[in-house]
Amino acid sequence: MTTFVAAPMIRVLAPEVAARIAAGEVIERPVSVVRELLDNAIDAGAARITLEVEEGGLALIRVTDDGRGIAPEQVELAFERHATSKIGALDDLSHVRTLGFRGEALPSIAAAGDVELTTRAAGEPVGLHATLVDARVVRRTARPAPVGTSFAVRELFGRLPARRKFLGSATAEARQVTTLVSHYALAYPGIAFQFSSNGRRALATSGDGDLRHAFAAVYGADVGAQMLDVEFGEEVAVVAGLAGPPAVHRGNRAAISVFVNGRWVQSRPLTFAIVDAYQSQLPVGRHPLAALTLALPGEEVDVNVHPAKAEVRFRDERGVARAVRHAVQAALEQSRPVGWGWKDPASAEAPGRPGSTVEAPNRAAIVPPLRSRLDPPAALLRPQATQPRLTFEPTAPGGASGGPAVGATQREVLPLLRVVGQMGATYIVCEGPDGMYLLDQHAAHERVVYDRIVTREAGAVVRQPLLEPALAELDPLLAATLEEHCGHLAALGLEVEPFGESAYLVRAVPAGIGGTDIAAALRGLLEQLGSERRVSDPFGRAAATIACHASVRAGMALALEEMRRLVADLEQTPNPRTCPHGRPTLVRVGTEAIERQFGRR
Repeated sequence: MTTFVAAPMIRVLAPEVAARIAAGEVIERPVSVVRELLDNAIDAGAARITLEVEEGGLALIRVTDDGRGIAPEQVELAFERHATSKIGALDDLSHVRTLGFRGEALPSIAAAGDVELTTRAAGEPVGLHATLVDARVVRRTARPAPVGTSFAVRELFGRLPARRKFLGSATAEARQVTTLVSHYALAYPGIAFQFSSNGRRALATSGDGDLRHAFAAVYGADVGAQMLDVEFGEEVAVVAGLAGPPAVHRGNRAAISVFVNGRWVQSRPLTFAIVDAYQSQLPVGRHPLAALTLALPGEEVDVNVHPAKAEVRFRDERGVARAVRHAVQAALEQSRPVGWGWKDPASAEAPGRPGSTVEAPNRAAIVPPLRSRLDPPAALLRPQATQPRLTFEPTAPGGASGGPAVGATQREVLPLLRVVGQMGATYIVCEGPDGMYLLDQHAAHERVVYDRIVTREAGAVVRQPLLEPALAELDPLLAATLEEHCGHLAALGLEVEPFGESAYLVRAVPAGIGGTDIAAALRGLLEQLGSERRVSDPFGRAAATIACHASVRAGMALALEEMRRLVADLEQTPNPRTCPHGRPTLVRVGTEAIERQFGRR
């Protein structure tokens, strides 16, 4: 007997169910709420915006502005879906000049959390306070308030536990909010932003309209003073803003900000155009700093292609990217010094011009003779004292002369190596059973130090207290990254504590990292941890960076016993052929290849 199952009936969802489903399209996490509220405040003509978050925005998000406010009779209407003051007709979509225009933000936010609204429109004698639950106004009271709007969201996704469990930690969510606010502060230097997280002020801008001042508030006064002015126009777009000189760079692209008609966008073509303008002027793995604003006709850009309005589509994407690249290249060209060598400050004329007393130097003084370039480094021509920073711990029996480490597979075992010497104060030359091996001393030591860090037992952290604490100035993005990963850094032996608003004191570092620029090492570590939205293994990433800073450097002359000890320690590691970042620790030149070079084969 066949049993038939009736098809489920089609029904219209209840309004509260539909509202919560639709909220997921616009509101993904706390930073989505912050973006929508900042957009509304800016569109309202605010000159001062204050943002407060607690627990990364999960407990509280409050945005207060001094904009035009909302008329009392329009408060309920503002929370109706597709209700907006930004769009009136279909043709307005091709000339969008505001940040918010869909009319979905406020109802989606009210469906995701509890909302309190205090607003007063210009011309109104008193303000209005409204409380919303499940996107419905449940209470309205008159309240004294300045002109503007204060919007508070509490317990975001509190009634949607399935959505909340997919969010990151409170510190991770706070870092995303910090990133967003930093970009908005650069996009609108004429607005004074005040941002605090868990009661601690993280960012404050003056709102005087000077982009360089806003940039200094985000990345520090020293960096802001070095930035280059960008002002370039082509038929497709006008590009203006700031770009960093090649000497100023970061370990990730987080410091590249692109704004299209006042909207912060994440555009891979435009980001790559900025990086491409520097070509080979930056070290490998480093990225520039930039804050560029693009102005182009509204019909040339479509801002309605992403639910969170984080992406745009250009009618002539290649042309816009070309304009951005040319703008940055022009700024870099203008910043390059002209002439040879040093110039007398008292001389107002450049070398080579009529009347100049500075002569072009002899080429022989600039380019060293061939003989001196072929000579080995001076450090290798005379005995050197043992480097005080280079410390190798004794290994267990079974090192270079005792065979491979117990439990190592055949693929991971190094051949028996005999240290012959050092080349270029960077590579250790070894003789093996099947040829010559060159070990990168930095990569090899990095692998040794990394494995010692990650194999320590709990509570066995080797911490090196500093005689005098090191002061590190961190911008809001790096400070948020530090707060997010403070537990992992403490487990590695890094002891950091706040010291004022943007400064931190480093009181202890992992053993072996001394002798370096502690503040620079901390910033580099945080840049690498902040380069990904979600780090799968933050402890391993931090350990790899600390191992890099604690390892022997290229260009350091080593004694023969130090080289032997390094080779022996490397043999004891589980993965001796690569460093923690994936680079090879050694390369082999086979005996047959050497014999062919000498004509023996």
